[in-house]
Amino acid sequence: MVGEDSRELEMKSGRDVGKEHLATLEAFIKSGATPPLGRDGGVNLTELEKLTGIPRSSFYQNPAVKSLIRQVWQPKAPSASPTPEEGAGQVDAASTNVEERKSQRLERRVQALEQQNAALVAEAYELRRQVKELRQQLGREDMTIDTGRRVPRPETTPS
Repeated sequence: MVGEDSRELEMKSGRDVGKEHLATLEAFIKSGATPPLGRDGGVNLTELEKLTGIPRSSFYQNPAVKSLIRQVWQPKAPSASPTPEEGAGQVDAASTNVEERKSQRLERRVQALEQQNAALVAEAYELRRQVKELRQQLGREDMTIDTGRRVPRPETTPS
């Protein structure tokens, strides 16, 4: 009995699992289903994961799955197929565009945070000034109580 239970619990090797994922993807492609597309026109891997049941990490780490996705669903130019150098240039241009948008978004975020920081610094300065003024006023009131004489507020000169 112990031997039968252990056979049922045998774990598959990573290679076997990878082959199963490749077979599942091939079956999905042969079914004629259209791939889910993302905003950038590429395949939306999260949605493809939901449709096929293949973990998203396999789309990145399994070279066979990755190349199959590129071969089948990569947008093709109307002219002759690009050379490997041109293909790399297209991928670089697309990744540069994505990186540029990310960079612009981060720059806007930094600018907004800098503005917020400047406003908070100005507010902190004003609050410190008010605290100083209130401490002086409290000191004058204490002197009035101790001496019985009113201590006038100092005249401020405009700067």
